[in-house]
Amino acid sequence: MAASRLTPAESDRTVRIARVVDMSRVLMRGDLEKTRQWLTTPHDLLDGESPLQRASTETGARDVEQLVGRLQHGVFG
Repeated sequence: MAASRLTPAESDRTVRIARVVDMSRVLMRGDLEKTRQWLTTPHDLLDGESPLQRASTETGARDVEQLVGRLQHGVFG
């Protein structure tokens, strides 16, 4: 059975999600359970979406990345 390749859209989504997960893991200082919880919990600063929901598009992933950056620098509002 030959392995199938990802489509360009699937590849983009995989890279996008990996980027958001990695940034979130750093934010949570490597705690995988806290990372999972943070990624799947709705947030007011993301209009009630979880970071994973918001990251379903490139624009949404940028929103999550900006939020992570703000949280890392103590900017909560």
